[in-house]
Amino acid sequence: MDSYDKLLEKAKKEGIKQTNIGKKQVNRAISSSKWKLILSTITVVLLIVPICYMLTFGYYAFGTKSTTLMDVASKTLYITEPNTTLEEMEFDMDFSLFSMDLSFEQYKQIGDEFYPAKNYDLHFVLDDLVSKETDSKLEKLYPKNPTDTNQWIAHPSQFLVDFNIYNESKVLSGLPEETVVEAYISLNDLYEVKEVENVMENVHVTWAAIYTGTEDKMLSSNGDLISPIGYPVQPDQSYWSPFRDSPSHAETFLKMMKDLLPFEDLAVKLSPHKSLELEERIQYIENNGFKTYGVVVTGPKNEIESLGKLDMVRFLKVGEVKLWNWVH
Repeated sequence: MDSYDKLLEKAKKEGIKQTNIGKKQVNRAISSSKWKLILSTITVVLLIVPICYMLTFGYYAFGTKSTTLMDVASKTLYITEPNTTLEEMEFDMDFSLFSMDLSFEQYKQIGDEFYPAKNYDLHFVLDDLVSKETDSKLEKLYPKNPTDTNQWIAHPSQFLVDFNIYNESKVLSGLPEETVVEAYISLNDLYEVKEVENVMENVHVTWAAIYTGTEDKMLSSNGDLISPIGYPVQPDQSYWSPFRDSPSHAETFLKMMKDLLPFEDLAVKLSPHKSLELEERIQYIENNGFKTYGVVVTGPKNEIESLGKLDMVRFLKVGEVKLWNWVH
């Protein structure tokens, strides 16, 4: 091999060597870039997640959104679920990314004591209620979605009800005398709440269903199915209660309806009702005042049984029953 061929062969070897070195450098650069991208992504994610949690916490806490949602839930249940109350200290909140879980206990008065009635677990994404789970602790099965015929309190013009009046009377008479009873009473006409209280003075009148011009057929002017709404009758000193220190439960009830009006869609999701028709019902009450067509009462079995003999009482349906706790 002459000198030229040797020089050419050497150049080829040097070129291959340089190419291999170049490939290694390129591969090393690519690998380095990948790791830099991965580390940068992880860094950004680690920064974004706490920032999102801070924004979520700020949205609910500092923006008073959590208080608003609790307030809407409280007011909705007080006016749509008879004979129930909530305790402020029972509200549990848990925050996650752009969402909040709200849990609380609902109580029911039977006799002179309050008993757990239902547990609510609500999941909000921002201010939208996306899931509602309830765990009832009651012995009676209440309608999940009340209709025009399965209301536990019926307007005087309603003749079709889903409970047997005779059977209810037999159940009540068969209870031991050493029990206290919750009863849902439908009246034969519209009455002032105070008038009903005066007649039923030996029991606690805990809740009154208020006539809003829609209960004759349980339909709104648009033909939407509605359900009874009303307010607690007795003084309620629970810290979270909207009726705490209220001089007029009727006026507080009307104000609560107005407060719920901007949140009516959420209130419908929270309640067992498919429609509330708040604007129509507010207008009727403002024009016609407050009259009741049915109440929830609780007291000794014998006293509840005697209410069935009153002229104003049309139907009586037995609710929850507990052992004697009456000290009234």
